[in-house]
Amino acid sequence: MNQEHEIVLYQIEDSNVCVNVVSKEETFWLTQKAMAELFDVKVPAISKHLSNIFDEQELIKESTVSKMEIVQ
Repeated sequence: MNQEHEIVLYQIEDSNVCVNVVSKEETFWLTQKAMAELFDVKVPAISKHLSNIFDEQELIKESTVSKMEIVQ
C-alpha cells in the first residue's frame, strides 16, 4: 500500500512565525502555546476555543489531548 502525503507550507510576507509540529499516525499535534503563536493570540484564547469545541462535541477531548503533554 503506497500512500502519498502532501504538506503545504504557507508564508505571509513580513511574518516570522515558526512553530514545532509533531506528526504521529497521520495526525498533527501542536501545543496550545504553539497554536497561540501560530494564530497570534494568547494561550487563554486557545483554551477557550478548545473548551467550546469539546463542549459542543465537535471533537472528543480524550482523542485530541495528549495526557503526556499536559505539563505546562
